[in-house]
Amino acid sequence: MTTPIPATTFPLAAYLARLGLDALPPATPEGLRTLVQAQHRAIAFENLDPLAGRPVDLEPAAVHAKILGAGRGGYCFELNGLLHEALQAAGFPVEVRLARVAYRRPGPGPLSHQVLLVDTGGRRWLADAGFGGPGLLEPVPFVPDSAFTQDGVAFRLTSQPDGGVMLAREIDGQWCDVYLVCLQPVLPVDITVGNHFVSTWERSPFRAIFMVARPRGAGLVALQGADLVTLDPQLRPTGGRPLAGPADLVGVMAAEFGVTVAPATAAAAWNTVQAAAASAARSSG
Repeated sequence: MTTPIPATTFPLAAYLARLGLDALPPATPEGLRTLVQAQHRAIAFENLDPLAGRPVDLEPAAVHAKILGAGRGGYCFELNGLLHEALQAAGFPVEVRLARVAYRRPGPGPLSHQVLLVDTGGRRWLADAGFGGPGLLEPVPFVPDSAFTQDGVAFRLTSQPDGGVMLAREIDGQWCDVYLVCLQPVLPVDITVGNHFVSTWERSPFRAIFMVARPRGAGLVALQGADLVTLDPQLRPTGGRPLAGPADLVGVMAAEFGVTVAPATAAAAWNTVQAAAASAARSSG
């Protein structure tokens, strides 16, 4: 359990304005759902800073300045870090856990995803507003070996023999593992290590491809390669178009993802993605 943060340290007015809320909801299951859904839909997942070769600072003041001041998005350590602060300000007991991403992998990867466990209404809930793919649409009771549906999409939580709980989502009739929630308590240094790994390791996908997504209904609008795509709840493409270059990227980030990106950041990110794609093509040729 975490100690509530002083209200004076959290920029509440700016946070509520970004989410389109008038006030923080009460510390109830419905209030939890309201807050997580509002942030998840308002603030996009995006990795343009790692692509542009810029460090990602997780200090609260830096996250506030980037997301609330500059109108940017972020990835799990930033987004769920911000959500953690907001939940504490609203009076929710919150604990941080790390997870191993398994989606589109042969098995769970490194501890590179941050999630939150929230206690309210006599239950523990899994909350996540920072997964840039087919993750949860809203908080769910953290009950291993249970199945549930959100907006017509089927999910399940399954206990694993070696510890942890796997979140899976049904996609096109197949169960796909999303991530493995590890149950060990998390120290601040664990978050620092995870953030350093995803944002600076030369083979990290965060430094090679666009990882940009925002919920749209039960589906997504996302960048895949150099294309803007919309995906239905089964993650099938329903539309899209190629991006024309850095200037187009700036416009798309604003219009489709609600994110303000400086032209220099967009250009640096675009050049990194193009260079990585050309290198991959040469290696496979």
